[in-house]
Amino acid sequence: MISTRYARAIYEYASEQGSEAILHEELRVLVNSFAMYPAMRKVMDNPIVPHELKVKLLTAASGIQVHETLKQVFLTVVGRGRSDYMENIALMYDEIYRNVKGIITAQLTTVEPADEQMKKALARLISAATTQQVEFQTKTDPDIIGGFVLEIGDQRLDASVKEQLRIIGYGL
Repeated sequence: MISTRYARAIYEYASEQGSEAILHEELRVLVNSFAMYPAMRKVMDNPIVPHELKVKLLTAASGIQVHETLKQVFLTVVGRGRSDYMENIALMYDEIYRNVKGIITAQLTTVEPADEQMKKALARLISAATTQQVEFQTKTDPDIIGGFVLEIGDQRLDASVKEQLRIIGYGL
């Protein structure tokens, strides 16, 4: 609840400033930093760490040049003793931003890295079925043996060899 409320307020504030897209990118960098450096969570949770240090850490973890709006967000969140929610606030901001802007994420899993032609063809197919903008994320997984797995929201199309073998009874 707290993260959602803050994320909504931050989105409204950023929209008023005309910087919601910039904040979206910077907060995505912050989320990746939390994932790469789990010790950041401990620093944010620690009440002994001074607010100024937390703000500096969040700022540094959000990119090289952080927008002034995001600096104000950090000062407000940390100043109100909510630094331990910052990762979740950033995740909720991403969700709110995507909903408002009509962006859906498609996760494509293949055995080998997908080429640009394949991603463009799938993006055209998905865009034809929806009015939303499609953002692709790709990953590789040799366990699927061949084919692909496409996930869009809560829908999943599993056209992998592994799934086909499972269906005919040769479960792997």
